[in-house]
Amino acid sequence: MLFDMLTPGRILFGPGTTFRIPTEVGRLGKRVLLVSGQNTLQLPENRERVLNPLTSSGLQLHHYRVDPEPSAEAVDRGRELARSQDVELVLGIGGGSALDTAKSIAGLYHSGEPTAAFLRGKEIDVDPIPWVAVPTTAGSGSEVTSNAVLIDRETGKKSSFRHERWMARVAVVDPILTMSMSRELTAWTGLDALTHAIEAYTSRWVVSPAAALAAEAVRLIVQNFFTAYTGGKKEAREKMALGSLMAGLALNSAGAGVVHALAHPVGSRYNLPHGLVCGVLLPHALQYNLPITVDAYAELGYRSAVVRRDASVEESADKFMLYVRKLVEKLGVPAKLGDLGLKHDDILNLVEAAKSSSSLSANARKATLDDLRAMLERNL
Repeated sequence: MLFDMLTPGRILFGPGTTFRIPTEVGRLGKRVLLVSGQNTLQLPENRERVLNPLTSSGLQLHHYRVDPEPSAEAVDRGRELARSQDVELVLGIGGGSALDTAKSIAGLYHSGEPTAAFLRGKEIDVDPIPWVAVPTTAGSGSEVTSNAVLIDRETGKKSSFRHERWMARVAVVDPILTMSMSRELTAWTGLDALTHAIEAYTSRWVVSPAAALAAEAVRLIVQNFFTAYTGGKKEAREKMALGSLMAGLALNSAGAGVVHALAHPVGSRYNLPHGLVCGVLLPHALQYNLPITVDAYAELGYRSAVVRRDASVEESADKFMLYVRKLVEKLGVPAKLGDLGLKHDDILNLVEAAKSSSSLSANARKATLDDLRAMLERNL
């Protein structure tokens, strides 16, 4: 067996790990670009746990706030600010948007080229500066991946780019930071994490360590998602954070699938949250991939206790897919993208935008452009 897995330099997980942030950041430098969402550090609990210890630690912080859907241009502005202050590292705190922006700023800090050039395929040929990741949502897994997803405002295209040297030096995952998420955000981020885990587990590129991480991520998410969504025990939030982390580690090695190939252009075209689009598409993708993935879905059904071990492979696979479909429904997510604005006249352009996605190459079942078109047409 041969495999190649990228992981962060260090992962700190568990309630209270935020107290380690000033120490971990201080080991890497004193001049810090702090990247966060617009309101992330305005929340009283986040100010108390994260911002106040940082500001009293002697670090030189330069705060940069980003919008929910990060763009190449936003990264350019962040790079300019970082260079003007001669920062030594970047600290990203927030959801996937903040972390992807922080990662991109650190990764392209030494380049004079605009971010859009790299997003469009230019080779990344500069070394990054260090960055530290602190997620406040349980969904994107960006804290443990080497890729970032951005919008190119000039072309209107949302796509990803990556480099193996873009892994965070330290990822600090404190589940307490996720407990202020609204029910809506809990649903959307959780569906993103569940999609990561399932698509990584069934990826044609998956190797044993990544498969083990993905399978455990599915189990954790399946068994704790609805409890976390309905405001249940803190333990459910902690396990959702762990599931998201493990799904991200698996995704970074195995890649995603057809859901993500379509979710990026659809989300960009209609200005929809990424996790929401993933949630709508996931049941459709599960059904499409079934001829190739029946054994994998069955195993996920067994491991997640959706069915007993004495159930047949076919029964377990069917009940696992049914669980996902019913979960999406209980989370208040529409069954079709048509309910979110999908128009028939846009389908060919959306398929065209999806065809270059690396996620298509990783998908368990080969998906042609006609397959993608048919999947979107079934969503009208």
